Amino acid sequence: MSRTCDICSKGYITVTNISHKQSGGWAKRAPKTKSKSYPNLRNLRVNIGDSQSSLKIKICTRCYRTLRNK
Repeated sequence: MSRTCDICSKGYITVTNISHKQSGGWAKRAPKTKSKSYPNLRNLRVNIGDSQSSLKIKICTRCYRTLRNK
C-alpha cells in the first residue's frame, strides 16, 4: 500500500529531529534522529465517464481542496 497522492505524486519526506542542546560548538555534533513525515491522504471514489463504474484513488488534501472548488 503506497502512501503517495495519485494526482500529484506527493510522498513522504525525511525529517531530522535535532536535540535541544544546541549552544555553541555542540550544535555541530548534536544527536540527530531521522524519521519520515507522510502526507495527509484521503480516499476518494471517482466515477469514470457516464458509466456506473468507479475508481478509488488516494489524494492529498491540497488536491482534494483544488478539485472541490472547481
